[in-house]
Amino acid sequence: PMVLRSRFLEGFAYKELFLEYLESGARWLSAPKPQLTDAMYEPTAPPGERLRNLEPAFDAANVLRFGTDLLYQVSDSGNLLGARWLQAAVGDQYTVHPCEGLYTSTHIDSTIVPLRPGLMLVNPSRVNERNLPAFLRGWDRIVCPELTDTGYVGDHPRSSVWIGMNFLVIAPGKAIVDKRQTVLIRELERHGVEVIPAQLTHSRTLGGGFHCVTLDVRRRGELATYR
Repeated sequence: PMVLRSRFLEGFAYKELFLEYLESGARWLSAPKPQLTDAMYEPTAPPGERLRNLEPAFDAANVLRFGTDLLYQVSDSGNLLGARWLQAAVGDQYTVHPCEGLYTSTHIDSTIVPLRPGLMLVNPSRVNERNLPAFLRGWDRIVCPELTDTGYVGDHPRSSVWIGMNFLVIAPGKAIVDKRQTVLIRELERHGVEVIPAQLTHSRTLGGGFHCVTLDVRRRGELATYR
């Protein structure tokens, strides 16, 4: 139930894939489509208060998976009703943790990155001891170093330099990272993370990194709790 009107019909682009997964035995869940009326938005409000809590609405990138724990960022791209719907949809097997005061603008995937069970990368400008979700306080943390500004085209970027944190973990301790983020790569490797360097040239222009443009639908492994 995305909050951007311009992406309201985006799911139709993947309909053939959804049908393929359904026929192979997948469970197809779909949130109710939000109306997204003008009353849903407060564009002049401070960041974090621009999306009203009138109906369930959130982007997939408002959620991070930590096994049976789902971290849900309450922000301008996801409201509390969205977290409530998600908990009802996934049932008792999972716990949805609504998180407020961590990062209020939009998505969470340039704020916290789970690298492997017990180890995560955190954004030092957003995450601190006070706002770190309780279920993650036993995890080891790598503080993200200063990132390379990869530039953008146009009058203004659609993402900050922290888009460099938006990389894709494809297996525990194995990640596809922008090859221009050399300092970050060294820090990850120092902690035993295997890095596959690649380049997504226009991340700041388009407002998305490797995690944004992928969805790991086909996965291997067992569901576990890492608290």
